[in-house]
Amino acid sequence: MTIHEIDKLTGQFYECICFKPEHYPKYDQLQELFYGDGKLINGNYDQPLEFTVQSYIQAIMHQIDDGNATFYSQQEISDVTEVFGKTAQRISVYEYSFTAENTAPWKRGVNYIQFILVSGEWKIVSMLWNDEKEELAIPEAYLV
Repeated sequence: MTIHEIDKLTGQFYECICFKPEHYPKYDQLQELFYGDGKLINGNYDQPLEFTVQSYIQAIMHQIDDGNATFYSQQEISDVTEVFGKTAQRISVYEYSFTAENTAPWKRGVNYIQFILVSGEWKIVSMLWNDEKEELAIPEAYLV
């Protein structure tokens, strides 16, 4: 049952961050998925970009409000999840797009997500991600 609960929580996360021009992301639900302030770290740059859940929401909403972001879709395509007691870690391979057109292939990346079981409910503690690049391929072992 534990893996199923983590699968569901991960799916809810991806659902919350996606948006289209006709509706905002479900950021009102995002904080509920995290333990405490949460930590989200974008590893795509020379210096990591670090966010709490609230600062992440503010940064993306600023882009949306300024008209710099009108669509975003991200979905998990593969995962490896390990559980030990009340802690878990997931390697979540995702694909994403900034355009609604079904142009293939979507870009891909990897989220490393840490979870903790609190009062019988799994919560996300932190998330660290990196997008795939020409010089940085996703390991085959992650694509199971």
